[in-house]
Amino acid sequence: MRQAVLLLTAFLFLTGCGTVQKAFESLPEDAQEAVMGAVQSWSGSRWSLQDPIDEFFAAVDARDAEAVRAMFSPNAQAAGETLDQDIQALFDLYPGPTDECVMTSPVGASKHVGWRENATTVHNTFPVVCQGVNYYCAFSYTTKDEADEGNVGVNSVLFMTEKVQANEEFRNSLERGDGLTVAADCPGDYETRRIGDRAYIFTPMDRSLSADELTVFLQTDSNWAAFLDRFGQPNAESWPSSYYFELTPENGQPRYAHILTNTENGVKQVYSVYLYDNHNNQPVEIIWKQGPESFEQN
Repeated sequence: MRQAVLLLTAFLFLTGCGTVQKAFESLPEDAQEAVMGAVQSWSGSRWSLQDPIDEFFAAVDARDAEAVRAMFSPNAQAAGETLDQDIQALFDLYPGPTDECVMTSPVGASKHVGWRENATTVHNTFPVVCQGVNYYCAFSYTTKDEADEGNVGVNSVLFMTEKVQANEEFRNSLERGDGLTVAADCPGDYETRRIGDRAYIFTPMDRSLSADELTVFLQTDSNWAAFLDRFGQPNAESWPSSYYFELTPENGQPRYAHILTNTENGVKQVYSVYLYDNHNNQPVEIIWKQGPESFEQN
């Protein structure tokens, strides 16, 4: 039974579903390792997007519009009436050369695998770094489609600034089909910050906070209201029970506390605290965690 649960979780984890991601974080460490092992073994090279991603950005860096266009599937090229203009818009926004365009999450962790009869399409969203500036790219690629070979190739690319990536509501409102969509800006005046491999709307705070301070406090009181009274408001929020606090840098590198909360008997409490840097998809370490007896996300 446990094996079946792990397999189901691993399969859903491949889809990148936020709800499953929360459930995954609640599993015991040995169960998390089993799920990730299944994800790694299933996704493998068959599902790898890294080669076409590298090829795409090599063409972008070379300012080779024809090579960029040729990467899109025949059907995407036919459907993308403004593809040539969109490629030029990408060149205008993105100066190159590319410093990094690597999927930072474990293989398959943010990848979607779908079967359309005897067709396979894979997706991923990942950071792209150029001259120290973070951009983000949502990349969709069909590896095979025996019913219509015109679908094989890059289906769609959404290339966006960090400001767009951090604004989930605006990003989800973008109309995008096959082809290339370039999103350089969106409404609102706000700061952003890369935490892990994702972008968040970020509110700077005038405070100095260490992981040790959080641990000492939580050893005696995990009440969320008391936590806010002691440390102030979070710098960023990813959902109503997930928050980020900026910590004092270590060796000049940014550090963040990722705090998950749950509700017990109507009282919101801190459930776990993870340490994140500004690069890796997975936490650097567990700072503090309650017992595993409950994980009812608010």
